Amino acid sequence: MAFGGKEARRGNRPRNRALRAAAPAAERRRVRRQRLGILLLVLVGLPALGAGLYFGGRAAWRELFSENDFFRIRRIEVTTDGGLDAKHIEEYAGVRAGLNLLAVRPEKIRAALLAVPVIANAQVGRRLPDTLVVEVAERVAVARLGWPRSGAPLAVDATGHVLGPSSVRASLPVVVGVRDKGLRPGDVVQDPMLTDALTLLELCNHEGLRPELAVASIDLGEEERLAVGLTSGETVLLARDRLADRLDKLRAMRAEARKRGLDLAVYDMTVDRNYVGRPANWTESVQTN
Repeated sequence: MAFGGKEARRGNRPRNRALRAAAPAAERRRVRRQRLGILLLVLVGLPALGAGLYFGGRAAWRELFSENDFFRIRRIEVTTDGGLDAKHIEEYAGVRAGLNLLAVRPEKIRAALLAVPVIANAQVGRRLPDTLVVEVAERVAVARLGWPRSGAPLAVDATGHVLGPSSVRASLPVVVGVRDKGLRPGDVVQDPMLTDALTLLELCNHEGLRPELAVASIDLGEEERLAVGLTSGETVLLARDRLADRLDKLRAMRAEARKRGLDLAVYDMTVDRNYVGRPANWTESVQTN
């Protein structure tokens, strides 16, 4: 009997060892299942939490700010350095009293204003709780663009931006011969000769030259020179380089012509020296160094 009991115990040993080996494997499977459950919870829970915070935050923002009557626009302050009417500026900006001040986007309003050809710059801001502030800098027309048999007149500012008929004034000098075709308000003239013409107008507008050289027209028909018509009736042919120096010499020539009682109709300033003045009934040239 004793021998038989010992054999039974010996037979149980392999089974016990198998049970002890299976226990760690089961524990590992249990741990893996726990980790997988945690991972699934994170993958599903975090987006749900984020979505809840996002939509909850938006709802709170609307309730507290963007749909709160306390922040309704009751006043729109518009300032401009030009002639645009405040109501027109509000229409261009797409704003009106009654909108929520925090719901409107200043950058979007500014972009809408800058799309208007006559507006050079704009600043938009809020003054809590109920005021929208709009500041506009307008483009100033310095010349009219003219072509034979052209349609509605256009104007340009000092940077070559094309302005519509509302900016055209009869007192503006006329620039003819611009090579760009199909120009519309909002375009920028690419013809390099217009740049020279605009530089000429800026120089003639300086205090020292303004009374002496009032420009009526500029013809860009020839590549190498500008044909300038003065309001006093004379024609000035100008090479495109060293404009400031040539205009200074022109002023001196006109002063000398008046002193000598000469009625000169054309001043040829296309050479580097010995500029020529010709009377209307030209028979000989009057030269000056």
